[in-house]
Amino acid sequence: MLSKGEAAALLSIVNGHHGNAQWTDIQLESFHSELMPSMTVGEAREAVRRFYASTQGRWCGSGDINRIVKQMRAESKPSEAQVGREAESAGLTGMDAWRYRRLRMLGNQPTKAVELTRSQAPLRIGRKPEAGPSGRGESKLGAMPLDGMIGGRDG
Repeated sequence: MLSKGEAAALLSIVNGHHGNAQWTDIQLESFHSELMPSMTVGEAREAVRRFYASTQGRWCGSGDINRIVKQMRAESKPSEAQVGREAESAGLTGMDAWRYRRLRMLGNQPTKAVELTRSQAPLRIGRKPEAGPSGRGESKLGAMPLDGMIGGRDG
């Protein structure tokens, strides 16, 4: 979340477009509380720049900044097709390709997503086998003869 000081600087930039109007503590408190908590200072400044580059005669409010930041974030996300091509070119298949896709959609850059995908242990489905007589984590069924598992002779 932007600090109150960062929000004050942003509000001063907005007011600078309107004859350097002065803001009050109440205006700052309201402006600060209405900004998205996940927004960065860079995103907020770029949103104000984009607003005044395309809009005249209207003040930029916190809602405008939130909307523009959401648009910027949506524009920066890759398409599903692009992510698929990236995973394929990195040689990722199956669960690794799925993990890569998820990391990309969470905002990781391609190189970072590949690095994280390859550094994580493979996903396992199911329970961890119980320790057998050897204590090495083998299944209890591993020590049973095949006849006993299938229902063959009893002895």
